[in-house]
Amino acid sequence: MHFTHLSAGFMAALSLAIPAAAAPQAGTNETVAVVPCDPIDKYTTSWFLGNVCKRPPAATCLFYTRGLSRAARIFSKSNGADMTTIWEMWATSLYNNRIVTSNPLRCIMQDKPLRRQYFAAMSESMAIMCDVFATVMDPNPASPREDGIWGQTEFPTLKQSGNEGCVNSVAGTNPDGTEVHTIWTRPGIGCASAKKKMVRRDALTVLQARQDSCGIENDDVAAQFDEGGEFEVDW
Repeated sequence: MHFTHLSAGFMAALSLAIPAAAAPQAGTNETVAVVPCDPIDKYTTSWFLGNVCKRPPAATCLFYTRGLSRAARIFSKSNGADMTTIWEMWATSLYNNRIVTSNPLRCIMQDKPLRRQYFAAMSESMAIMCDVFATVMDPNPASPREDGIWGQTEFPTLKQSGNEGCVNSVAGTNPDGTEVHTIWTRPGIGCASAKKKMVRRDALTVLQARQDSCGIENDDVAAQFDEGGEFEVDW
């Protein structure tokens, strides 16, 4: 059989069907998949809204400022609480910070500005979904710091109208929950959830497609993305 007359279009299509190459792992006979880095432009607020695997129930959203990722995770499940942080809402693979050729997020995770942009988009989509009431953890709960993702992205988003959910009040709490202050109340009579029909894949379909689970595996992962961690993010 001769292939000299195959069209260029056919050959291009054939090349796209070939899976990513695998490279030998140093010092072993094993191979590791080599996948391209995902571009940061892929991970927009709309993308995260469309790929969420656990939406926050009403009045459960818990945000936090710099240095409190682990504390917020622990607080969210302590003393019978059932609050939702950013670390439970998306597929486990979307928190993958391993700098290996098989991780499509590796280029984003090892670049601090891209990493902040990534988590800011994720945070904004969380705030869009919050409903009725939200809480932020900060050492100064009466006046939480506003120079990180909380102050620049999450809080402004919670206050806007027309979100998928509608937050009418935001409270600040200290890390152990012994001091709580209302830091914002929506003017007027408040609002009802817009209940927009977002373009969203079924959560089970999302996880099956990724062969994935939902949320991070342990609190250490959250700490790695915070002050002093290897992949620090300014929350």
